[in-house]
Amino acid sequence: MSTRLNIALTIVLLLSCFWLIRSSNEARSLFVQLERAQVREQELQVDFERLKIERRTAATPLVVEDMVRQKLRMFNATPAVTHYVSDGAAPAASAPSAAGGAR
Repeated sequence: MSTRLNIALTIVLLLSCFWLIRSSNEARSLFVQLERAQVREQELQVDFERLKIERRTAATPLVVEDMVRQKLRMFNATPAVTHYVSDGAAPAASAPSAAGGAR
């Protein structure tokens, strides 16, 4: 009877050892994942701060003006490129008829 008890206790002891090893390995794995996540968080925080600085820099009037000139090819209006439209009688005559037709 004591032999059976010793065998049962040995089996219980081995099972608890395996469980302890497995849980220790799982704890190490989770700790490594936590450290990786913290490193990734720091990287993302640095990127976020860099993007905030870039956004502030891009919003300055000189940068916006340069971007408009280069990408959109827009320039300040000068008298040499300004087209003046004279106020004629034709647009004034068509305005009341359009307003009357809408009623």
